[in-house]
Amino acid sequence: MDNLFTPDEFINAIRDTLPNAINEKKLPANMEIPFNHATSYIIKSGTIAGYISRDIESKSSQLYSFFSKGDFILFGQVFDDFSGMTFETLAPTSVYSIKQKDLQYLLHFPENSPFLYYIMKRFGVHYYLKSHLSMRVKENVLIQAIFNICFLRHPDLKEFDRLLTLPKEYTASRIKEYSTLSQAGFYKHLKHAYEQKLLLKSEVGLQVDLERMEELYPSTIPKKAF
Repeated sequence: MDNLFTPDEFINAIRDTLPNAINEKKLPANMEIPFNHATSYIIKSGTIAGYISRDIESKSSQLYSFFSKGDFILFGQVFDDFSGMTFETLAPTSVYSIKQKDLQYLLHFPENSPFLYYIMKRFGVHYYLKSHLSMRVKENVLIQAIFNICFLRHPDLKEFDRLLTLPKEYTASRIKEYSTLSQAGFYKHLKHAYEQKLLLKSEVGLQVDLERMEELYPSTIPKKAF
């Protein structure tokens, strides 16, 4: 069931069942997407950052993960009043919106349970990859973070050649925040990654040498699909 749906196939499946349930919207960069308890979104293109509160009493947030094509956001409210994560577009983004009452209706039928599997698997990948950061020694946390970001952006890394280019919205400051490293530790390890030729600068965005990453840090890249 690893390749149960592509994002486009998932949208088409919803349209087959509920032809009028899906609407496409274009969102500008740097837009916070509020919880309105009525709508969920499926990302068509672009990048959205998810932030969580550092603690209950603090208003500051930590960048938890990067969401891109095929990801659901604001889905938690289908089942509860979850508001522990906020979302912001990092680049111009296109999304499909679906009313949560329509999504509830769609998921109500047993034959549509693969839809729920697809959604929850997408969530699970974010949690799984984030947990790997806490299992790495400090020297390898940045490498793991960069692999995570590449995988979240392009789940089938085998389709790519040696170099994968990340869009410019994946800035050093955002990668640092995602990695949870201190500023001093992050820039120390970032410099080392450039010296190892794992990372290359380009005009279009950060380039990641995945072949060299697998050669130098084989444990970073899972051997099995997830």
